[in-house]
Amino acid sequence: MQVIFIPKPGIDLYRTLLLSETSRMILRFYSPRRRDDGCVEVPVATLGSALSLASELRWYIRRYTSVTLFKTRDGIVISKNLAKEIYERSLPYPGEDWPYSYTCSIHQPGKPDQQLVILCLEGERPESSRKHQTATSDTPEADTGFEDSEFDSQKDPEFKPDPES
Repeated sequence: MQVIFIPKPGIDLYRTLLLSETSRMILRFYSPRRRDDGCVEVPVATLGSALSLASELRWYIRRYTSVTLFKTRDGIVISKNLAKEIYERSLPYPGEDWPYSYTCSIHQPGKPDQQLVILCLEGERPESSRKHQTATSDTPEADTGFEDSEFDSQKDPEFKPDPES
């Protein structure tokens, strides 16, 4: 199984995750990979670990990604909401005959658009109907807008220290 993070337009998500000590610590047991289209793919063992990783990276997901997807071992791509329902045992793993889906178009300048069919819940629609544009570290718009020290000083407002540590 893989978690696929599709960045917002103009964001080099791989670079952004590497700049932050917090995200580096979260990802230290994983092997994130920058895809040619600018997305970040992280292999995980189970759906539970995929959802856990997405939960730990929620601060970065809210700010820097357009969509978070989950690709099963058989190559089926599912939405985050569908993944949660499956994990909570409300639904079985969907097959190719799953009735609800949408298409996500990933645009990278100078290359043909990549189309992903994403299985989802009934009535679920992508957050944005536009194409997802990606950036690479070679493009000027890939700058995150943060200096290293400024980025590392950002705090998660939901973080509460463990009282036993």
